[in-house]
Amino acid sequence: MRTKCVMTPAETMLAIRDMWQCGRVDEAAAHFAENGVLLVEPDRQAVGRAAIGDGFVGLARRLRFLVVDDRVVIQRGNIALHHARWTARYIIDGAPSTEEVSRTTADVLTLQADGRWVAVVNNPWGGDVLDE
Repeated sequence: MRTKCVMTPAETMLAIRDMWQCGRVDEAAAHFAENGVLLVEPDRQAVGRAAIGDGFVGLARRLRFLVVDDRVVIQRGNIALHHARWTARYIIDGAPSTEEVSRTTADVLTLQADGRWVAVVNNPWGGDVLDE
């Protein structure tokens, strides 16, 4: 008999990041709500799974993550707010540069009837959206 693997909100966000970093953008996008949102840039949104997959491709051309750590999840019922600090290097001419960028995410997830958590909003830029 096979057991069902149910991920926590933090594990869901880790899975999204790992799949994206491995180039499995469609699988990463499948962890979003049907009408979910990815902030590709602080002022540019990708809405819906197909656009989110394309957004992940664009992000991969610009950033290579080094570290994602210091996670906090605030959960109330079927809603979770996820924050994580990340550090990455910009991709210049196809190679990671020495310039690093760090941010803190602000992500919203919701619990589905089947027990899966899905991302509704994935904002890797956090408070930087206020500057746009």
